Amino acid sequence: MVSERILKINKHVQRTVSEILTESADIPQGVLVTISRVETTPNIRFSKIWLYINPGTRAEETLDRLKKQMYDIQGEFNRAMHLHPLPRLSFRHDTGLDYADTINKKLNELTEEDTGQ
Repeated sequence: MVSERILKINKHVQRTVSEILTESADIPQGVLVTISRVETTPNIRFSKIWLYINPGTRAEETLDRLKKQMYDIQGEFNRAMHLHPLPRLSFRHDTGLDYADTINKKLNELTEEDTGQ
């Protein structure tokens, strides 16, 4: 079970990283990046940042760009956070929303076929 403190830290990390990505990250033109969730370890050493990237076809390119900027992103994060210890950030691609979107499209197609008969 996740403690109340970790939940608060996750929200703070999400808000801070979101601001950094919006203001200073080099994200490809025409790509939308949102943070879907944050998972911080109980010892606060690491935070996984799960990103939803739209369109999904440009996810790999976007993650590669962000990983090249990780030193600068981590530095801005460290300066913005007033927490000890400071977690080390890592980005992950959240494919769950893409999967849900695919399922919704298929369900809509089935519904249209049923009503069309």
